[in-house]
Amino acid sequence: MEKKITVSVVMATYNGERNIIEQLDSLKNQTKVIDEVIICDDGSTDRTVEMIQEYIALNHLNNWTMKINKVNKGWRQNFMDLLNEASSEYIFPCDQDDIWYDDKIEKMSTMMSKNPKIAVLVSNYTEIIEEGGHSSKLQPLKTQLNSLYHQIIFVRENVMLKRPGCVYAVRKDFVLNVTDYFNQALNSAHDISLWASALAFDRLYLLDEPTIVFRRHGQSTFKKETITSKKESKYQYRINMLNRYNERLNSLNQYIARENGIENKQKKEEIIKRMMKINTNRANLLEKRSVIKIIFSFGKYGKPFDYFADIYHVFKLRLGKD
Repeated sequence: MEKKITVSVVMATYNGERNIIEQLDSLKNQTKVIDEVIICDDGSTDRTVEMIQEYIALNHLNNWTMKINKVNKGWRQNFMDLLNEASSEYIFPCDQDDIWYDDKIEKMSTMMSKNPKIAVLVSNYTEIIEEGGHSSKLQPLKTQLNSLYHQIIFVRENVMLKRPGCVYAVRKDFVLNVTDYFNQALNSAHDISLWASALAFDRLYLLDEPTIVFRRHGQSTFKKETITSKKESKYQYRINMLNRYNERLNSLNQYIARENGIENKQKKEEIIKRMMKINTNRANLLEKRSVIKIIFSFGKYGKPFDYFADIYHVFKLRLGKD
């Protein structure tokens, strides 16, 4: 007799009344019944909580739970706590404002059940761009085809986060690894921790098709954080972003060195160190604000695009357009 696949969906909410019903509908209408839905609100001041509670009661969703944090945790900690609380074999993080395709859970959970090597599975997405939103172009991934399954391999192009948290699924027995990464990394988040830990263990895979409509608008908590960080000049933001990338890379490097069971540690550490060196050189060159110094530093760049982009931004700064 074939083993039953159990799935949980965990959703962190905060002031999401504008789009929450569409998301809830897309969960309720999944072709595979969800065994457990846990929704945790982080102190909304709008009608998010009431709308969810009414939806659960109206649709008799006895396996859905609505919780309210006594104090605001922030979306990062809220999601991590939910991942640890969920009890099913496969866990799906869910944002409050997207629309899932009806067969998302069925396709992703089936794929994971057929390949025990998969600890974290990500998919592609399509977009809705709303007022104030900007496109988040689907980034290409380098994969290796292993028995019809696309493994995301540990190469420079894949090291940094390439998919938002709303297209993930994780095995329950891998959540501890994800939590270990989150707890030791600086300014991490659930998607960064899922991506980095699974990539380090060579257990990150791709379902190469869209499973959600990813809503892009100017009201999300992450979007507001980004706007706040960009209050510095665009030029300084560029330098600060390179330094933040190095913080993430250093966290991944420490995780690989510390964890047992990770293969090819030396090769992975060398890739990370090379990326960090490039970022440090770029940040130092940008700090000098010299076009000439960048022009004669082509060999210090990993990608031609970054080389020409940095020249362009220094020109803009020198012309007073930043």
